[in-house]
Amino acid sequence: MKLINIITFVYLILTLAGLLIGGFFIYLKIDSEIEFEMGRELDRQVDSVADQIRSGNPYQSLVNGRLEIEIIPFDRLEEELYLRDTLAFHEPNDKKVKQLKASKSFKIDGEHYRISYFNLLVETDDITETVVFTMVVVFLLQLAFIVLFLRGISNRIFRPFQYSLSKIQDFNFSQNEPFIFEKSKIKEFDQLNDFLMRMSKKLLKDYRQIKEFSENISHEIQTPASVVRGKLEHLMNEEITEEQAHLIHSAYQNNERIQRIVKSLSLLAKLENNEFETPSKVNLSEILLKNIEMAEELISVSNLSLEKDVENNVFAIIHPFIAEILIQNLIGNAVKHNQKGGWVKIQLTSKFLKIENSGTPLKKNPEELLQRFQKESDKPESIGLGLSIVNQICKSYGLLFMYSSKGEIHTAKILLS
Repeated sequence: MKLINIITFVYLILTLAGLLIGGFFIYLKIDSEIEFEMGRELDRQVDSVADQIRSGNPYQSLVNGRLEIEIIPFDRLEEELYLRDTLAFHEPNDKKVKQLKASKSFKIDGEHYRISYFNLLVETDDITETVVFTMVVVFLLQLAFIVLFLRGISNRIFRPFQYSLSKIQDFNFSQNEPFIFEKSKIKEFDQLNDFLMRMSKKLLKDYRQIKEFSENISHEIQTPASVVRGKLEHLMNEEITEEQAHLIHSAYQNNERIQRIVKSLSLLAKLENNEFETPSKVNLSEILLKNIEMAEELISVSNLSLEKDVENNVFAIIHPFIAEILIQNLIGNAVKHNQKGGWVKIQLTSKFLKIENSGTPLKKNPEELLQRFQKESDKPESIGLGLSIVNQICKSYGLLFMYSSKGEIHTAKILLS
């Protein structure tokens, strides 16, 4: 979820919680204020009636639907104002309704009068409806404010952050350029950008040093390795004993293995650092068929049967050279780690590339074989980097690689879409 959406969601939740809590207290306040003001008004009305009696008006003439006057024993103490809810007949509604009744007694001219005055209560439902309606209107206004203004303002505030994020996403070692940011008006973003600039310079410096070191190592190893190969090949053509031939052959194989390891590690480093050119749309069907044809002789020599099912014009977004390496490693792995009289099945569709082969059951977890220098075979030509290269290629080009084993059946599968 985007940061701006999280902020908006949290703001809405906090606003809604604030409105609910505020609405509850507003309801209590309105209810108490209405009751207080009605009590004051009823008290004034009762005092006004008492003043009229003192003026000589007969109390019977003052009685109406909202006013009761009764004579109580004179020896009783005067009653203070007493408020309570009651049901009383209301003429406009022509029925009994809930009303607030205020009672108070007065001793006037030797008589003790209890004067009671009624007034309609504001119903709790009415207060609730008013508060809820008000809160809903406020919330909708808040929502409109968030959508129209807050998100726009937030997008403007976070623009430097979005710019920095896009820079990070586009960062590539092959471009050899550190981050360069413009100054923003927000201190925290400037601090972040300053750190990113220093970090990118340090990364590029370390990358150049490691790249230079690995290139030098590769060059320095390949040169003497080529010399060793030449001398070993020369010795093989000389008259030597069987034991000497065995030792020379072993030395030759290990020398070749060193060269393959150096080349494979160099390829892995380039893949991890995205040093290859921009990928293009390549015809995977053509590349696969070409490599199958090249491998058919090796498959025949290894006494393996081949079954292929290749759909025409299957395309993938990948560098052509890398596609060749990918397929060569998969086919080579299926042939090398097979068994005498075994088989290889190759299937390509628009959805996936699958290569199955027979072989001895695995002792390790298949996922471990995707790591560098992890292998089960003790064959000298195996260096334990083939599946690691395939896995890294798939990661670099957004493909999903799966390797599994069930008994004597080994399956390498790449999802293309």
